[in-house]
Amino acid sequence: MALFSSAPDWRTRLREASFRGVGFSVEDDEGSFGRRVQVHEYPNRDKPFTEDLGRATRRLTINAYLIGDGYAVQRDRLIVAIETAGPGTLVHPQYGEMQGSIDGQVRVSHSNAEGRMCRVSFQFVESGELSFPTAGIATANRLNETGSLYDDAIDGMFGAFSLSGIPDFIQSDVLADAADMLGTVADAFQMVDSGVSAAMRLLQGDLSVILMPPSTANDFVRALQKAWRAGDRLSGDTSDLVTMVKTMSGVTLDSGLAPRGTWPTDSGSVKVQRTQSNLVASAIRTTAISTSVNVVTDLPQPRTAPSQSLQAGAMSGAAGAQAATDIINVPHPSLDSAVANNTVNPPPTWDALTDIRSAINTAIDQEQLRITDDDLFLQISSLRTDLNRDISGRLAQAEKTAEITPSEVQPALVLAASWYDDADRESDILDRNTIRHPGFVPVMPLRVPVR
Repeated sequence: MALFSSAPDWRTRLREASFRGVGFSVEDDEGSFGRRVQVHEYPNRDKPFTEDLGRATRRLTINAYLIGDGYAVQRDRLIVAIETAGPGTLVHPQYGEMQGSIDGQVRVSHSNAEGRMCRVSFQFVESGELSFPTAGIATANRLNETGSLYDDAIDGMFGAFSLSGIPDFIQSDVLADAADMLGTVADAFQMVDSGVSAAMRLLQGDLSVILMPPSTANDFVRALQKAWRAGDRLSGDTSDLVTMVKTMSGVTLDSGLAPRGTWPTDSGSVKVQRTQSNLVASAIRTTAISTSVNVVTDLPQPRTAPSQSLQAGAMSGAAGAQAATDIINVPHPSLDSAVANNTVNPPPTWDALTDIRSAINTAIDQEQLRITDDDLFLQISSLRTDLNRDISGRLAQAEKTAEITPSEVQPALVLAASWYDDADRESDILDRNTIRHPGFVPVMPLRVPVR
């Protein structure tokens, strides 16, 4: 029986060390891992309370050397890589790849006793993502509450609508105006969302019942809200929700829904008819804004970008996997993020959020010029404040993107390594662009994250 294990020598599992692709040899290294804890000690209590504040930052101290006739050229390349701004990829002989930055100054030493070589000592610290704490859920809840108050103000505004006690020909004119307005909305959504278009057509046929006595004014507002929410895209993915927001906000600017003024020379019947028709138009516009804001609260919250963790790529086989587990016995955020990235409904992009903010703010700006009801004006102003606060919180966590055109046809893996110094970000390129084959990315503008 063999006295020693037949497992391969540990040296064969080591990886060639490098930083930003510049290789070097490692004489020795030291790493620090652990948890951040805060110990709370209280008077007259024998036992303290220890609060876990999360995983501590991983730090490595590496003593490296460059040797050979070409060591000076390699040394200069390593210095350039070290002085380059931003995080880079470190390949550690034991731990594999990790993203991080050089912490502090790097010591480069030469000695007459050691010719054709130099020693390099530096500290490496893992890098995270620049993201600030934001109350995403709190702002969404606040926006929901403000939206409810805004809906109540719409009910109060439209409470002034009544066709009771006015001549039949004025009633017919008001119903005809209302039908034309709903037709304007139906036409705008015909190619965008057939659900909303069909609901508005059905509402056209029910106007004589919903607007005429003994029905109450709130019946029409409820019917409008139900029609806006009948959209097929409201149950779709994020891009469908973004399209709905922009279309609902845009339709409020249509001239067919604009209020109609009166002249002093107009008869009393014309003034009554236009007053009631203007209330109908206001109800359609304000409920559209309310529904579009409600859609914003349903948008998925931005996910925190995946952090880079130590990888056990230097080891292979069951023994290597077990050794990696023993060395780094913590969850891998990159694996959790990969599972999350397979969700059907991803968060909206930076560009989509800015488009939404612009569309709704434009609609609210125009509506504020048209509103004559004081309570409705105050509520729509509060709605705008909370909407911008919520979207600003989302933008703080969303990835900003830009258009980049590759110089030639290349695999997405190569582009990710070239642009981000991280081949794992191949999915960032493929997921955001219509690319038929990941090995042949065409020469065309690609929408990719800036960082």
